[in-house]
Amino acid sequence: MALALSYTGSGAALVALTLYVQQTQGSGTAVAALLIAEGAPRMLGPLVGGLAERLELRRLMVGVDLSQAAVFAMIALLPPFAVLLGLAAITAILQTTYGPARTTAVPALVESDELLRANALTGMAQNLYVALGPLIGGLLFAAVGAAPALLFNAATFVASALLTTRMPAVTPEPHDEGREGLLAGARTGFRYAMSEPLTRTVVLTMFAILSFIALDNVALVFLVRETLGGSAASYGLVSAVFGVGMLVASLTIARGSRFSAAHLFLISLFFSTAGTLLTGLAPAIAAVVVAQLISGSGNGIDIVANETILHQQVPRRMLGRVAGLLSTATSAGMAISMGLGGVIVDATSPRAAFLIAAAGGAAVMAAAAPVLLRAGRR
Repeated sequence: MALALSYTGSGAALVALTLYVQQTQGSGTAVAALLIAEGAPRMLGPLVGGLAERLELRRLMVGVDLSQAAVFAMIALLPPFAVLLGLAAITAILQTTYGPARTTAVPALVESDELLRANALTGMAQNLYVALGPLIGGLLFAAVGAAPALLFNAATFVASALLTTRMPAVTPEPHDEGREGLLAGARTGFRYAMSEPLTRTVVLTMFAILSFIALDNVALVFLVRETLGGSAASYGLVSAVFGVGMLVASLTIARGSRFSAAHLFLISLFFSTAGTLLTGLAPAIAAVVVAQLISGSGNGIDIVANETILHQQVPRRMLGRVAGLLSTATSAGMAISMGLGGVIVDATSPRAAFLIAAAGGAAVMAAAAPVLLRAGRR
């Protein structure tokens, strides 16, 4: 419940902030600067992930939630653009700190045979960031402006903190690396993740697949609006359907799955690649809707699968750092694809960008399949 509230509010706030910057600054460069401020601090995942192994998790999560509420309340004052960018970067650091803490808390709260379903439920909550948050943010911005949308997000963080106080305390496990600084601990976590075949495959696969698949963040609007002649409403529908696919996938797994986490991760790669290919080949908006539903399902499955793999493979004393590393790999892959997306679309076409993304996704899937199949059988 806490995650559902905070992720919905964050999705609303990002849309409201993006619309506010576009309206007041009037340039693509300004919007890009906002997205960079939101994205660059996420590279600190392995470093701040170490906090989840050193601090009591309930207190850490409540503290981050309340800090987020305070920062978004300041952003709601709509300060000068440079100050707004700085505050946005602080929110990204806080979010990057919260993610490993949430990941580390789950296996401490549920039995091992409940991990897949538990991660499906938390995945559903995260999916509201895509499926519901942007809709609320857009409606609030259109009706009452940016400040109320940002205050709505601050309120969701306060509510999330209050709900999290009802969670049992989760104390860190003692370990030999306890005297290491955060930087040295991050290096230790990286070496551990790269030494384990399945963990290494998950981290590198997420980086590589998103370096290709996330091209759709740039290409989709051009495909819908220019190639297929769709309206702004059509683009909104297509974007929302992706989030619906994520929710449906998480709900399906939450009801029970006969597949292992490793096999589910491979299935997610197939769905994401197939959806990307079908989007590039789609002759009409209706076909894009179906294709994006498939892509969204793949995204929803991989959120559940890769977190469960970490829970099953990584000792709790390392879990925060490895979860932070996975978050950083994901963000780095998306940054590469979005940075190149505009260049590829301009140099070729939206359809070509999707086909290039699908080809890259297929290559990544083929490289990861042997390890995932062996792990699933075990």
